Amino acid sequence: MSEALDPLAALVGIEDGWWDFFGTWRPVSDETKQAFLAAMGFAVATEAEVAASLADFDARPWRRWLEPVAVLEANADAPSVAVTLPALHDTDTIAWVVDEEGGATHRGAVRVDAQEWLGEREVDGVFTKRWRLRLPRLTRLGYHRLTVRVAGISAAMTLAVAPTAAYVPPAVAEGRKAWGIATQVYALRAANDWGVGHYGALKGLAEGAAKAGAATVGVNPLHALFAAQPDKFSPYAPSSRRFLNTAYLDIEAISEFATSAEARRLFAAPAFQAGLARLREAPLVDYVALARAQRTILEALYRTFCTDHLARRDKRGRAFRAFQKAGGRFAERFATFEALQEHFIARGDGYWRDWPEEMRHPSSPAVAAFAKEHRTRVEFFWWLQFVADQQLGAAHDAAKAAGAGIGLYRDLGVGIAGDGAEAWLEQDILALGVSVGAPPDPLALKGQDWGLVPFNPIALKEAAYAPFIGVMAANMRHAGALRLDHAMALQRLYWVPAGKAADQGAYVRFPVEDLFRLVALESQRNRCLIIGEDLGTVPDGFRERMDRMDLFAYRVLVFEKDEFGEVRAPNEFADKALAILATHDLPSARGWWNEADIGLREALAQYPRDGMAAAERAGRAADRRKMVAALVHEGLLTADFPVEGPLSDDEALRFTAAAHAYLGLSRARLMMVQIEDVLGLDVQMNLPGTTDQHPNWRLRFPLDVAAILKDPRLAQVAERLKDRRG
Repeated sequence: MSEALDPLAALVGIEDGWWDFFGTWRPVSDETKQAFLAAMGFAVATEAEVAASLADFDARPWRRWLEPVAVLEANADAPSVAVTLPALHDTDTIAWVVDEEGGATHRGAVRVDAQEWLGEREVDGVFTKRWRLRLPRLTRLGYHRLTVRVAGISAAMTLAVAPTAAYVPPAVAEGRKAWGIATQVYALRAANDWGVGHYGALKGLAEGAAKAGAATVGVNPLHALFAAQPDKFSPYAPSSRRFLNTAYLDIEAISEFATSAEARRLFAAPAFQAGLARLREAPLVDYVALARAQRTILEALYRTFCTDHLARRDKRGRAFRAFQKAGGRFAERFATFEALQEHFIARGDGYWRDWPEEMRHPSSPAVAAFAKEHRTRVEFFWWLQFVADQQLGAAHDAAKAAGAGIGLYRDLGVGIAGDGAEAWLEQDILALGVSVGAPPDPLALKGQDWGLVPFNPIALKEAAYAPFIGVMAANMRHAGALRLDHAMALQRLYWVPAGKAADQGAYVRFPVEDLFRLVALESQRNRCLIIGEDLGTVPDGFRERMDRMDLFAYRVLVFEKDEFGEVRAPNEFADKALAILATHDLPSARGWWNEADIGLREALAQYPRDGMAAAERAGRAADRRKMVAALVHEGLLTADFPVEGPLSDDEALRFTAAAHAYLGLSRARLMMVQIEDVLGLDVQMNLPGTTDQHPNWRLRFPLDVAAILKDPRLAQVAERLKDRRG
């Protein structure tokens, strides 16, 4: 390939190689670099195109006066931005205006050649110079607008003024500790559920947990999935991260359910009730049958809403219109996508890139015409989001009102599905044609291709980071804490070329300084604690940056080992951290002990080399002995506790109770307790590297929320943590 390929790849952030789990350096091929560059929008099919793309991208900053965005630190002594001007303006005056988000304005005027010179270059036959424009101290956090005018010509850019650190709530401020309950919403049971957990069950759990002393309830991602394709139900492969999963609606709690004669007649039908009973009794969520049952009733409820509220413009009707106004054009287009996808799936075209060409872009006049013609259907999907938002807000508010210092703790997935709403809406900002994954690691020894579409870091900055900011803000709504799945995405992401094995990818760098500051800014604006899931391969300095900016680390007990391979002592845990026994991608405590995950991976041929399963079993046996020794050392288990063989019910509960007490003693300011561990279950909610080989995202708890809250096992955990994390 052209000699320009490597410089272009380096310039846009494609790394040359990576060390794999086995200690081998894996150089990135020219083919992979080409694929990534093409996904970023560069022409790289020939040597001439690569050379032209390099020259054009290298010259881009010199062709415009201002960059699209600058992320500045609030209260900095001398904030500045670079201004690039043709040399003919050297003796002219720069008149500048900063319009703050809140309405205040700053103005000034300076001579061009009185500024600090940063460099010069001839581009497109024009001799151009770059200058440092000093701005006044900016104290107000937010998104402001800088406009400069020289010789009657103006240019503008976004100024994001960010704090030095993220928000930390009083519940986990320095010197204070808290605990919470972690759950998967779909796994919750309630007396009125329809075969899946719902926002009403979450509200009951959040309120009850708060009364038991929990500061928070953590949940799986609540991102919008595929309303017209209910068989696509992974919360980590969503249609959109900016909207909510409406499969979790508590339908019987929707106000129209009490007033809609049509809905109540459909609900009371013997066949419907028989189907509902089957859904409720099933040990696994049947998303397809669930969607059929829900849609029938929801459509009837929406018709009642239109008649009783929207047409009358009463308080509830006006609340919906206000919700629409707040969501703006982006929300309208999301609802339009839902209607479009439903329309085209009926014709056999589920993927938006297979739709008629005029429907493939949200700004198309044909899309606008469709939305106008099908306005009632578009507003139906918009109404579903309105109801979901209300119910989620009620759950968060109930937790806070009951004494939870944090409230709900939400989870932000690392990416989106390529055939979903957000990929259609943001297609100009995404790197279509590649997917996000992970190189080989202990959880997935062949590497992982998650099938998720990443942001294009080049296009993201050109858009002044608006899509990233929108995702952050949406997921901090109705939440007091937010977990960033695979937080290293703030610095770099592992991309996999389409059609290639997961271990044939490469890392692509992102503007880490800007993204960290924007996370901190949204955290402060929304008063939301940030937890960065920093497991796996972590770049040098990343965790130090997290600590410096008050992003809490994510510490999993079964991985926490000191330099000698022993279980890390409680006083050695990170202070600004969330500590938890395991995660949704790991077996429960009992399953970990019983090596259930090893057996599953072995049965599914997930080990790439002979003998690896046996080696992992030997390692697990050693880990069990070390874990028991650590718990015995803290006086949490007796010295005669077994270290081999499957645990009895009583032993499993003793072990998990001791492990939770151990985490309770740790320095980590926040610790979480998983419901499956409280109940002593041998389950794994998700097995990485599988799709239908394991019942991922479908397992339900054996007890309903009311019974869990009354369960003496939960009461014991709460009592033991009360003094340590009250």
